Amino acid sequence: MPLNLARCGGGVLQHLQLSNAFSRPVRQAISQSHVRRMSLATLGRFVTPNVRYAPVSVALSGHLTSGYATAASPKKRTTKKTAPKSIEKAASKTTKKPRAKKVLTEEQKEAKKEAKKASDQKKLVKELKVTALSPPKRVTNYFTLAMLSKYEEIKKEGNLTGKDAFKEAAERAKTISEAERKKFVAAAAANKEAYEESLKEWVKSYTPLEIKQANAARRRLAQIQNKKFFPIHDARLVKRAKIAYLFYAESRHQAGDLKHMPVPERGVQIAEEWRGLTDAEKQKYVRQQEADVERYQREYKEVYGVEAPFVGRNTSK
Repeated sequence: MPLNLARCGGGVLQHLQLSNAFSRPVRQAISQSHVRRMSLATLGRFVTPNVRYAPVSVALSGHLTSGYATAASPKKRTTKKTAPKSIEKAASKTTKKPRAKKVLTEEQKEAKKEAKKASDQKKLVKELKVTALSPPKRVTNYFTLAMLSKYEEIKKEGNLTGKDAFKEAAERAKTISEAERKKFVAAAAANKEAYEESLKEWVKSYTPLEIKQANAARRRLAQIQNKKFFPIHDARLVKRAKIAYLFYAESRHQAGDLKHMPVPERGVQIAEEWRGLTDAEKQKYVRQQEADVERYQREYKEVYGVEAPFVGRNTSK
């Protein structure tokens, strides 16, 4: 019996609950090396141990972790204090070097000036075109109608296209018969009559002041783009006041004694006569000018709804 107990000593140590072997609670864990020495001392008495032993760490792990030992408090981590991002951004902004201003050469300055001028003029042209309005398209004359008719014939034939077709259509329009010509003349006259009616209705859809502003924009566009911009005819527009010289020139044209002279020479003759008149002789025409200025200012306010601009008292040409 004692021999059997001794042989089983290793096994007993395997299941020994150390927390129950002490009268007081254990505050410190027993090292594995000490327990192993106890186990080996017991096993050393026997030459051939017939019992396997489990590792001491396995036997003690469950009881030591659930015993009375208190858990060690975690170490405090030292955190590195960082400056706020706003301060860093402010510091980076203050340290940023200002961008060096590019110095332009005289050629670059001139090119920049010309580019701005071109941009401003392009913007002005765009605004003027809006103010100038867009009347109905003009009707074509009889020859254009004939050419378009011949062009349709050539297209159906399928032999010519593009510029060659238009060129051939123009040639055929020149050689149309008298009956065809009368037909196209009548069609052009009918189109013109319809166009004039549609133009009148279009003009009436705008106020007289809008038509006046449109004509002013058309004159400005003609100067800028060097193109023809026809004025919009409106019977409601107020006629400008005439100067004294124009009243004298009208009277000389109506006299009839200068009809034998060409118009350019006639104008030169009238201008020389005007410069030779005395102030007393000019007074008749000056009074006509003053009356016409009053008429212009009155009608301007009635038709356009605003005061007329200043009208000069210039009596000379």
